[in-house]
Amino acid sequence: MPNWAEPSHPETLRVQLRLKAFHKFYLNRYVFLLAERFRELGLPAPSQVFLPRKIQLYTVLRSPHVDKKHRDQFARITHKRLITFTLPRDSRAIELAYRLLSTVVTLVPGVEVRAKYASTMGVRPMVK
Repeated sequence: MPNWAEPSHPETLRVQLRLKAFHKFYLNRYVFLLAERFRELGLPAPSQVFLPRKIQLYTVLRSPHVDKKHRDQFARITHKRLITFTLPRDSRAIELAYRLLSTVVTLVPGVEVRAKYASTMGVRPMVK
């Protein structure tokens, strides 16, 4: 096996959570509650990366008959974050990761969560 194919830390498990929400408040609340849950379980705090926002602009005619120039404009902004945490690869850590990922979906309504875990063979989806 080539040197580059060997895992650098085979005793750790890396989990990534990709978060999306339409309102920044709910996203910040979710990250805060997740950090609290980590603190309760005695795990190190996860790292957080701010991803670019997605802005969708819509223009709608107010009156299709007389006032053709009278329009309303709307914007829908999607805020995104990437949360990464590493756990030691043992039975207790895998149980903790399972407990975290099973309860993390219901922390705050309005936040979409997608999780991936990085094994030594690559990245596989865990929760959709």
